[in-house]
Amino acid sequence: MKKTFWRDYWDKQSDGQHHSQQETFLKNESEEKLFHLTKGENLLDFGCGSADLFVYYTPFFKFSVGADGSKLMLEKAKERLSVFNNQNNIALIHSDNYHIWNDIAKQLGATFQFDCITTGQVMQYLSKKEIEDFICNAAHHLTEDGKICLFDIVDSRTFQLWKAGLFKSNSLNFTVVMKLIINHLRGIVRKLRGKLFHDLGYVYPPSFFIKLAQENNLTLSYYNSMFYEYRYHIIMHKSKINQ
Repeated sequence: MKKTFWRDYWDKQSDGQHHSQQETFLKNESEEKLFHLTKGENLLDFGCGSADLFVYYTPFFKFSVGADGSKLMLEKAKERLSVFNNQNNIALIHSDNYHIWNDIAKQLGATFQFDCITTGQVMQYLSKKEIEDFICNAAHHLTEDGKICLFDIVDSRTFQLWKAGLFKSNSLNFTVVMKLIINHLRGIVRKLRGKLFHDLGYVYPPSFFIKLAQENNLTLSYYNSMFYEYRYHIIMHKSKINQ
Protein backbone atom coordinates (compact mmCIF):
# COMPACT_ATOMS: atom_id res chain seq x y z
CA MET A 1 0.00 0.00 0.00
CA LYS A 2 1.41 3.38 -0.98
CA LYS A 3 2.43 5.65 1.87
CA THR A 4 0.27 8.43 0.46
CA PHE A 5 -2.91 6.35 0.92
CA TRP A 6 -3.08 6.89 4.68
CA ARG A 7 -1.90 10.48 4.39
CA ASP A 8 -4.65 11.27 1.90
CA TYR A 9 -7.18 9.43 4.05
CA TRP A 10 -6.41 11.35 7.24
CA ASP A 11 -6.17 14.66 5.40
CA LYS A 12 -9.94 14.37 4.92
CA GLN A 13 -10.86 13.31 8.47
CA SER A 14 -11.92 15.63 11.29
CA ASP A 15 -11.64 13.35 14.33
CA GLY A 16 -9.59 10.42 15.60
CA GLN A 17 -12.29 7.81 14.96
CA HIS A 18 -12.30 6.32 18.43
CA HIS A 19 -14.85 3.69 19.45
CA SER A 20 -17.00 6.67 20.39
CA GLN A 21 -16.65 10.41 19.92
CA GLN A 22 -18.81 11.14 22.94
CA GLU A 23 -16.93 13.30 25.41
CA THR A 24 -17.50 10.90 28.28
CA PHE A 25 -15.80 8.11 26.35
CA LEU A 26 -12.87 10.30 25.30
CA LYS A 27 -12.35 11.45 28.88
CA ASN A 28 -12.39 7.86 30.16
CA GLU A 29 -9.96 6.77 27.46
CA SER A 30 -7.64 9.66 28.28
CA GLU A 31 -7.61 8.67 31.94
CA GLU A 32 -6.33 5.22 31.01
CA LYS A 33 -3.52 6.82 29.01
CA LEU A 34 -2.72 9.37 31.73
CA PHE A 35 -2.16 6.52 34.17
CA HIS A 36 0.88 5.62 32.06
CA LEU A 37 1.91 9.14 31.05
CA THR A 38 1.83 10.58 34.60
CA LYS A 39 2.83 14.22 35.16
CA GLY A 40 5.89 15.94 33.74
CA GLU A 41 7.54 19.02 32.31
CA ASN A 42 7.31 18.44 28.55
CA LEU A 43 5.03 16.21 26.45
CA LEU A 44 5.09 15.28 22.76
CA ASP A 45 1.93 13.71 21.36
CA PHE A 46 2.90 12.55 17.88
CA GLY A 47 -0.21 11.99 15.81
CA CYS A 48 -2.32 14.13 18.13
CA GLY A 49 -5.00 14.41 15.42
CA SER A 50 -7.89 16.66 16.36
CA ALA A 51 -6.76 16.66 20.02
CA ASP A 52 -9.51 14.26 21.11
CA LEU A 53 -7.27 13.03 23.94
CA PHE A 54 -4.55 15.67 23.78
CA VAL A 55 -6.80 18.24 25.51
CA TYR A 56 -6.90 15.95 28.53
CA TYR A 57 -3.14 15.38 28.55
CA THR A 58 -1.97 18.99 28.47
CA PRO A 59 -3.08 20.08 31.98
CA PHE A 60 -0.63 17.57 33.44
CA PHE A 61 2.42 19.03 31.69
CA LYS A 62 4.04 22.46 31.82
CA PHE A 63 4.61 22.45 28.05
CA SER A 64 2.97 20.24 25.44
CA VAL A 65 3.61 19.67 21.74
CA GLY A 66 0.97 18.17 19.48
CA ALA A 67 2.21 17.03 16.07
CA ASP A 68 0.27 15.64 13.14
CA GLY A 69 0.68 15.19 9.40
CA SER A 70 -2.81 16.50 8.62
CA LYS A 71 -3.36 20.25 8.47
CA LEU A 72 -7.13 19.76 8.81
CA MET A 73 -6.61 17.71 11.97
CA LEU A 74 -4.41 20.41 13.45
CA GLU A 75 -7.03 23.04 12.64
CA LYS A 76 -9.60 20.94 14.50
CA ALA A 77 -7.10 20.47 17.34
CA LYS A 78 -6.69 24.23 17.67
CA GLU A 79 -10.46 24.69 17.81
CA ARG A 80 -10.84 21.95 20.41
CA LEU A 81 -8.07 23.36 22.57
CA SER A 82 -9.78 26.75 22.51
CA VAL A 83 -13.10 25.19 23.55
CA PHE A 84 -11.35 23.59 26.51
CA ASN A 85 -9.70 26.96 27.23
CA ASN A 86 -6.40 25.15 27.11
CA GLN A 87 -4.02 26.93 24.75
CA ASN A 88 -1.25 28.18 27.01
CA ASN A 89 2.16 26.54 26.76
CA ILE A 90 1.09 24.42 23.81
CA ALA A 91 2.68 24.15 20.36
CA LEU A 92 1.06 22.49 17.37
CA ILE A 93 3.44 21.28 14.66
CA HIS A 94 2.52 20.09 11.18
CA SER A 95 4.93 17.23 10.61
CA ASP A 96 5.27 13.52 9.84
CA ASN A 97 7.55 10.80 11.19
CA TYR A 98 10.26 11.70 8.65
CA HIS A 99 10.54 15.36 9.67
CA ILE A 100 9.25 15.64 13.24
CA TRP A 101 12.64 15.71 14.97
CA ASN A 102 14.06 18.34 12.61
CA ASP A 103 10.89 20.41 12.96
CA ILE A 104 11.13 20.22 16.76
CA ALA A 105 14.76 21.31 16.60
CA LYS A 106 13.84 24.28 14.40
CA GLN A 107 11.00 25.46 16.65
CA LEU A 108 12.20 24.46 20.12
CA GLY A 109 15.94 23.99 19.80
CA ALA A 110 18.20 21.05 18.99
CA THR A 111 18.63 20.07 22.65
CA PHE A 112 14.94 20.17 23.62
CA GLN A 113 13.87 17.04 25.49
CA PHE A 114 10.59 15.48 26.62
CA ASP A 115 9.52 13.67 29.77
CA CYS A 116 6.93 11.77 27.74
CA ILE A 117 6.68 11.02 24.03
CA THR A 118 3.41 9.36 23.10
CA THR A 119 1.48 8.13 20.10
CA GLY A 120 -2.06 6.75 19.90
CA GLN A 121 -3.18 4.44 17.09
CA VAL A 122 -0.19 5.52 15.01
CA MET A 123 2.07 2.47 14.85
CA GLN A 124 -0.32 0.75 12.43
CA TYR A 125 0.61 3.32 9.78
CA LEU A 126 4.37 2.86 10.12
CA SER A 127 6.55 0.10 8.71
CA LYS A 128 9.07 -1.76 10.87
CA LYS A 129 11.91 0.44 9.61
CA GLU A 130 9.91 3.61 10.28
CA ILE A 131 9.12 2.47 13.82
CA GLU A 132 12.76 1.55 14.45
CA ASP A 133 13.84 5.04 13.35
CA PHE A 134 11.09 6.70 15.39
CA ILE A 135 12.02 4.86 18.61
CA CYS A 136 15.73 5.53 18.13
CA ASN A 137 15.16 9.27 17.64
CA ALA A 138 12.57 9.44 20.42
CA ALA A 139 15.01 7.83 22.88
CA HIS A 140 17.54 10.58 22.15
CA HIS A 141 14.90 13.24 22.88
CA LEU A 142 13.96 11.89 26.30
CA THR A 143 14.95 13.36 29.64
CA GLU A 144 16.97 11.20 32.03
CA ASP A 145 13.89 9.43 33.38
CA GLY A 146 11.66 9.93 30.35
CA LYS A 147 9.34 7.42 28.72
CA ILE A 148 7.88 6.54 25.33
CA CYS A 149 4.21 5.53 25.43
CA LEU A 150 2.97 3.77 22.31
CA PHE A 151 -0.77 3.41 22.77
CA ASP A 152 -3.25 1.16 20.96
CA ILE A 153 -0.96 -0.93 18.77
CA VAL A 154 -2.90 -3.45 16.68
CA ASP A 155 -2.01 -6.92 17.98
CA SER A 156 -1.08 -9.35 15.22
CA ARG A 157 -2.03 -12.25 17.52
CA THR A 158 -5.61 -11.21 18.22
CA PHE A 159 -6.79 -8.81 15.50
CA GLN A 160 -8.01 -11.49 13.10
CA LEU A 161 -9.75 -13.35 15.93
CA TRP A 162 -11.51 -10.16 17.00
CA LYS A 163 -12.47 -9.35 13.43
CA ALA A 164 -13.96 -12.82 13.01
CA GLY A 165 -16.10 -12.30 16.11
CA LEU A 166 -14.42 -14.74 18.49
CA PHE A 167 -14.46 -12.29 21.41
CA LYS A 168 -18.22 -11.93 21.09
CA SER A 169 -19.05 -15.62 20.80
CA ASN A 170 -16.44 -16.85 23.32
CA SER A 171 -16.11 -20.08 21.31
CA LEU A 172 -14.43 -21.14 18.09
CA ASN A 173 -17.67 -22.05 16.31
CA PHE A 174 -18.28 -22.67 12.61
CA THR A 175 -19.18 -19.04 11.90
CA VAL A 176 -15.99 -17.75 13.46
CA VAL A 177 -13.86 -20.29 11.58
CA MET A 178 -15.47 -19.35 8.27
CA LYS A 179 -14.91 -15.66 8.93
CA LEU A 180 -11.26 -16.39 9.75
CA ILE A 181 -10.85 -18.20 6.44
CA ILE A 182 -12.67 -15.51 4.45
CA ASN A 183 -10.71 -12.68 6.10
CA HIS A 184 -7.45 -14.51 5.43
CA LEU A 185 -8.34 -14.92 1.74
CA ARG A 186 -9.28 -11.25 1.56
CA GLY A 187 -5.90 -10.41 3.02
CA ILE A 188 -4.16 -12.44 0.32
CA VAL A 189 -6.15 -10.62 -2.37
CA ARG A 190 -5.17 -7.29 -0.79
CA LYS A 191 -1.50 -8.29 -0.92
CA LEU A 192 -1.80 -9.32 -4.57
CA ARG A 193 -3.24 -5.88 -5.29
CA GLY A 194 -0.25 -4.22 -3.66
CA LYS A 195 -2.01 -3.35 -0.42
CA LEU A 196 -1.30 -4.35 3.17
CA PHE A 197 -2.69 -7.67 4.34
CA HIS A 198 -4.77 -6.02 7.08
CA ASP A 199 -7.21 -3.20 6.34
CA LEU A 200 -6.16 -1.31 9.50
CA GLY A 201 -2.54 -1.15 8.37
CA TYR A 202 0.47 -2.82 9.96
CA VAL A 203 -0.01 -5.22 12.88
CA TYR A 204 2.77 -6.19 15.29
CA PRO A 205 3.37 -8.66 18.13
CA PRO A 206 4.79 -7.31 21.42
CA SER A 207 8.03 -9.22 20.74
CA PHE A 208 8.89 -6.70 18.00
CA PHE A 209 8.86 -3.83 20.52
CA ILE A 210 10.68 -5.87 23.16
CA LYS A 211 13.57 -6.23 20.71
CA LEU A 212 13.47 -2.50 19.91
CA ALA A 213 13.57 -1.58 23.60
CA GLN A 214 16.61 -3.78 24.13
CA GLU A 215 18.39 -2.28 21.12
CA ASN A 216 17.79 1.25 22.45
CA ASN A 217 18.68 0.46 26.07
CA LEU A 218 15.13 1.00 27.32
CA THR A 219 13.09 -1.00 29.80
CA LEU A 220 9.66 -2.08 28.63
CA SER A 221 6.20 -2.66 30.07
CA TYR A 222 3.24 -4.17 28.22
CA TYR A 223 -0.47 -3.60 28.86
CA ASN A 224 -3.68 -4.65 27.14
CA SER A 225 -5.94 -1.80 26.06
CA MET A 226 -8.99 -1.27 28.25
CA PHE A 227 -11.13 -0.01 25.36
CA TYR A 228 -9.96 -1.92 22.27
CA GLU A 229 -9.85 -5.71 22.56
CA TYR A 230 -7.31 -6.18 19.76
CA ARG A 231 -4.89 -3.44 20.82
CA TYR A 232 -2.16 -3.09 23.43
CA HIS A 233 0.17 -0.46 24.89
CA ILE A 234 3.95 -0.45 25.04
CA ILE A 235 5.69 1.76 27.62
CA MET A 236 9.45 2.19 27.20
CA HIS A 237 11.36 3.76 30.07
CA LYS A 238 14.70 5.49 29.98
CA SER A 239 16.16 4.78 33.41
CA LYS A 240 19.43 5.47 35.20
CA ILE A 241 19.98 1.76 35.57
CA ASN A 242 20.51 1.45 31.82
CA GLN A 243 22.98 4.31 31.56
